[in-house]
Amino acid sequence: MRWRSLGLVAAVLVGVFGAMPALGQPKICGNQMPLGGWNLDQCPQLKDDGVGADESAGDGIYSLELSLEPTSLLEYKVLPLGTWAVALGQQGSCDGTGNPTGNDTSNLRIIRPDVGRPVRFYLDTRTLADPSYASAPGNRSFGDTLMTRSPDGACPRWFVVGDFQNLVGVNGTAVELQVLRPGVLVGRHTASKVLAAGWKWKMMEQAATAPRELGPSGFAYSPCSTPSVLVSASVMPGDSVYFVVDTRTGRLRTVVANSPLDGFSSDGTPLCPPMLDMASPLRDLSTPSDASASADLSEADGALFHDGGPSRPLPGIHCDCQLGRARSERPSAVSLILPLVLIFRRRRVTSSR
Repeated sequence: MRWRSLGLVAAVLVGVFGAMPALGQPKICGNQMPLGGWNLDQCPQLKDDGVGADESAGDGIYSLELSLEPTSLLEYKVLPLGTWAVALGQQGSCDGTGNPTGNDTSNLRIIRPDVGRPVRFYLDTRTLADPSYASAPGNRSFGDTLMTRSPDGACPRWFVVGDFQNLVGVNGTAVELQVLRPGVLVGRHTASKVLAAGWKWKMMEQAATAPRELGPSGFAYSPCSTPSVLVSASVMPGDSVYFVVDTRTGRLRTVVANSPLDGFSSDGTPLCPPMLDMASPLRDLSTPSDASASADLSEADGALFHDGGPSRPLPGIHCDCQLGRARSERPSAVSLILPLVLIFRRRRVTSSR
């Protein structure tokens, strides 16, 4: 009887409010077929299951790896609820060429993306209590492994600009960002003036036209702009200020210390790693060619080729080809006797004539 009553209550609630939709998995939709071609039913899901591209199950960071086709313009949106009800995209309507009304849909746009290797997309839904992290709207930020190293055939330079400068902008007082580890950039500034709590900064590209910039709300193309990071820590002259940008998840962090800190130095990884080809020093593209090298690529080394992905055999032609005998090889017995047999037979023929 009690279950029948509960069923009646549920029926009444559905009649009043409508069917309650199930919370869907986050999706990504874009203008290529691997991204669903803007068809919601075909748009792939981002996962937080610790399988494949996802690094850790249940950590609030959803991810997906795809192979995309070369294109002059990649567009996409991230759907945290798996529907169009909430869509994360680009800040402003600028199209990347200086036209302020060329992207009215606010799709995130990447001009001439470098898709020569698999691409990873991320959605970060964590609520971070650490005050050194900038708050993302609704605790949702997102990113990919494309934006900071595109356009294809070029390697952009990225700088931090903000109130710490005497003249704000990409100039001699801006802080250039280097790779701290795959997908994470870092820049260090030695403060020259007092900054009260609430000072601001953002990441900006050095470009001749329509530079890109990144703030806690995502990317924007000039002349559109994105909100800046608001730093809760004050700064005194001589302090070390570290700017940390996770380009995959869109998270930005500011660390202020009265002396230099360990763990904030670039690991030397290039922002735009070269593609391997047959001119590579690796004779066999699946393993290092030198016995003194590691038998397999570490996660950091693998990231050089896979944007932070785990190590795995690399594609290519694998062979152990020999065009002739090396000089150091000893001749076989057959190769020594055969000339003598030929000489003996020739003498017998001559003597019989």
